[in-house]
Amino acid sequence: MTQRLLFLGIFWTGLFLTAEAQIEDYYRPYKRQKTVFLTHPDLVRSDSHWYIGIEGGGKWNGATLSDNLYGLLASKSGTFDSYAGGHLGYSHNLQWSIESGYIHNPSNAFLLVNAVRGFRVRVNELQHSIPLRFKWRLFRLGVVQKQSGIYIGGGVLWTPSRKYEVTEAFSLAGLTRSSGSRTSLDTILVENQTFSTGKAKLELEGSLEFVGRVATHIEFVAYGRVHYAGASALRSDSQFYINHIREASSSLILRPVSYQFGIAIRYIYGMRKEYRSRFEE
Repeated sequence: MTQRLLFLGIFWTGLFLTAEAQIEDYYRPYKRQKTVFLTHPDLVRSDSHWYIGIEGGGKWNGATLSDNLYGLLASKSGTFDSYAGGHLGYSHNLQWSIESGYIHNPSNAFLLVNAVRGFRVRVNELQHSIPLRFKWRLFRLGVVQKQSGIYIGGGVLWTPSRKYEVTEAFSLAGLTRSSGSRTSLDTILVENQTFSTGKAKLELEGSLEFVGRVATHIEFVAYGRVHYAGASALRSDSQFYINHIREASSSLILRPVSYQFGIAIRYIYGMRKEYRSRFEE
């Protein structure tokens, strides 16, 4: 009898504890699992975009005169003029970019005539040039302004062929006493002709740019460029005659090196971000 009661007590105690555990599990509130974000230090983001811009500034041209024709002619060492243009480019990962466009590109020189009534002749031609540039970022400007930086570049500036054209012409005539004579007079004549060479021109270009990102889609650029041309786009030839016999000649040509300074504003579009593993490179 005693064993039977002990057995029943153990049975009902076990049944009660099992039922209580089931009730507690049923009414226990559901706990959401925590989301674990796995970092990928091997991933690198690449920011690339297209841009279109307009630019403008000043251009410096130098000129050389081969002969002054006995002090009659002189030239300015250099002249400044304004120019403008536009460009379209692509930037890859804010590291390198390539661009092309159009430049409204003037060339100027001044010929000074030292006559009794001296005057100045402006030798100029408007060229239409097409640049092709490749640029590489030297360094970025700080961590916060990582989309701004200093770039160096190189490329070519192509001016298509133009027709041969005389742009300016003048002549001077006068009398002068023959050397060693008080009565004999010589007739002197100076004839000048300025013309565009008409040949296609390919110039080498080097550049330095400061690129500042001021908004998501806007950049300001300050730049300086140097160009080297193997041939002059302009030429001014003068002939000096005494008694209808040519005694001397002179040529005014542009120096091979010219400089550009200016600013540009760009609109950025087609922005694209890519993620790649550095271990796949």
